[in-house]
Amino acid sequence: MIDYKALSVKHTRFGELDIKNPFFDTFKKDYPGFEDWFARKCDEEAYVCNDDKNNILGFLYLKTEEKTESYPYMQPAFLPKRRLKVGTFKVESTGFRLGERFIKIIFDNALKREVDEIYVTLFENRQELSALQELFERWGFQRYGVNRSTGKDEAVFVKPLKAYNTAFSPKQNFPNIRYNVSKFIMPIEACWHTHLIPDSQLRTENLVDFLGRDACKYALQKVYISWAYNMNGAKPGDLVFFYRMGKTDGRKGFESVISTVCIIDEIKRDFTSESELLRYCQNRSVFSEENLKSFWHRNSRNLSAIKFIQVKSLEKRPILNQLRDAGIVA
Repeated sequence: MIDYKALSVKHTRFGELDIKNPFFDTFKKDYPGFEDWFARKCDEEAYVCNDDKNNILGFLYLKTEEKTESYPYMQPAFLPKRRLKVGTFKVESTGFRLGERFIKIIFDNALKREVDEIYVTLFENRQELSALQELFERWGFQRYGVNRSTGKDEAVFVKPLKAYNTAFSPKQNFPNIRYNVSKFIMPIEACWHTHLIPDSQLRTENLVDFLGRDACKYALQKVYISWAYNMNGAKPGDLVFFYRMGKTDGRKGFESVISTVCIIDEIKRDFTSESELLRYCQNRSVFSEENLKSFWHRNSRNLSAIKFIQVKSLEKRPILNQLRDAGIVA
């Protein structure tokens, strides 16, 4: 399992969790034998998010299934493939896009485990499950069939990997991406960088500074405001590399670094009002409402709002001096 150093989602063993916690009551109701299954998983790990009072806000269990896996209760039957099963998934309504954070974790693990597709089964008898279904569908999961392993019908939703569907948006395709596209470098000031993309924290930064519950930190799809002239030709599906600008005079050649590769999902430049800009950026931008209002009044005519999805934090991060030596920047 991938470990996440930033934010408040961590992996923990089943045996360290209290099955009597009211958070698990819906699972006990829907799945006969859930408590026995939970006990058998005592040494396995899942992702959990807790609040400051140690209440569980989100839980995610993932299982890798090989091509030999049997699916006797699946209709229509699955073809042999290596799959990632979203085995147990629940998030409380928090207001800080925790559901998207878990979607990112699902995609990250699917790529690391090199599976052919991801699937999830959902009952459709409660409002919170409808919201979960909508979340999966927004990120490209499609209804496949039904699962009858519990004696009741569960809807099955599948997302194929290793194939790009040109009829879908970059968001619906993600984490499937195309590389034969245009690439751009996006400068971002150090004070905004890790608050917007906390998974790209630098080793010189303090982890404690980025553990808050700001929605933009947890969102998988984020918004950044730019006036960069070199972004004028950018379009959905293109790749953008975030360039964290150094802060220390005389050291910027070493401190300035490309940290992250992202995919552009949407670019909007035709805002007609300040309120439209605020709605577009809500819970997805690192900038405060006051910042956004200031941007609008100072230079709304050339403003671009870029919706992007983080693909990966770079393990080897080229610094400004290396970019200059390679002729990438002047």
